[in-house]
Amino acid sequence: MNIFQWTKGVFRFGPKKSDPPIWALKDPVTEAQTLKERYGEDFAAFLYRQDLYDVLNRETLPLLQPTANNDFLAGSYWAKKHPFNFPGPFYTGETDTCGTGVPEAPENILFDGYSCEYIFRQPGNYQQFIAVKDAAAVEVFDSYACNGNQHWTGQTCREWWRNREEIIHPLLHDLEYRKQNGERGKLYVDYLNSAAKRDLQKYVFFLENGFYPLEEGTPLPEL
Repeated sequence: MNIFQWTKGVFRFGPKKSDPPIWALKDPVTEAQTLKERYGEDFAAFLYRQDLYDVLNRETLPLLQPTANNDFLAGSYWAKKHPFNFPGPFYTGETDTCGTGVPEAPENILFDGYSCEYIFRQPGNYQQFIAVKDAAAVEVFDSYACNGNQHWTGQTCREWWRNREEIIHPLLHDLEYRKQNGERGKLYVDYLNSAAKRDLQKYVFFLENGFYPLEEGTPLPEL
């Protein structure tokens, strides 16, 4: 939790006696360590689980912020999912245009041409998870969701991958996209041209087999 989340909570619900004072807010490193102690060092085993939505909303968020308003990842926005979201448990619907997401999670979030936010890379470690969680917490419309596993299928992931040029082109050539992201838009392009394929293959394996391929050398499905 950070000062933006605290301010948002006050704006939406009014101050509560149970809300922590600003100076008591935790830092991402401390929160990441808390998760490692609770769930273990293997972040993939924590993130890629069938019951992730329930675990995050009923256990993880209350563990990190027991007195805060923790409903900011409880919604479902699949019908309005931004098409640039990279397949995985986290995605955005129609977000605000306040520009708060990228400062919170620069390794995972980008803007479209209207300053709406989307997940260009799923969290790869606990600190990135904390960053995405904080981006969701400060987003005014609560348009971040963590129930992607309930919607993505192997087939829809493969279709998304085949159409990835529809993402690459505006990031490189659309003036508004370049204006919003600057050179950061290349982060997504570079990712799609490198590690993204293997990450998506592992995610498809998870969707089709019910567990994440943690062992090296596991045969992965074709895209």
